[in-house]
Amino acid sequence: MMDNILHIVPYTAQHGQFILSQQMNHKVLEADRHYINVDGDAKNLVQDHLAFTGIVNHEPIFAAGMKMIWGQVAEGWVIATSEMWKHPLGVAKAIKKDFARVAKENNIARVQSAIRKDFKEGLRFAEWLGLEKEGLMRKWGFDGSDQYMYARLF
Repeated sequence: MMDNILHIVPYTAQHGQFILSQQMNHKVLEADRHYINVDGDAKNLVQDHLAFTGIVNHEPIFAAGMKMIWGQVAEGWVIATSEMWKHPLGVAKAIKKDFARVAKENNIARVQSAIRKDFKEGLRFAEWLGLEKEGLMRKWGFDGSDQYMYARLF
């Protein structure tokens, strides 16, 4: 039976593998698809208590979290299938709810994320989460795309 309810659970590599094996959630992100190593990238995102997955009808539709890169600095990330667009408000609220909590519980002082310059929805979402645009990184993306660095300090 399908319940169409968004359930939040701890992230696992299997969730990431499923999400990364699906179509990307936005046409702008399709350029990155050629650079994704489904198994390796999904496993690389696993860090205890730093990530979670949104599941609807027993299938992961998005995962989000942070990956420690050094000291108290983490990289914020979100991966999602196109199914997440059927639950945009629930997905956005789930990510926003846990974003600051995860940072504070893990003594993270800075969360940063690079977002494609041409991914308008991603840029708006980062600002909605409280991240600030720090600058343009030219030719920084997998495909040579320009990306903005966004960060939030805690």
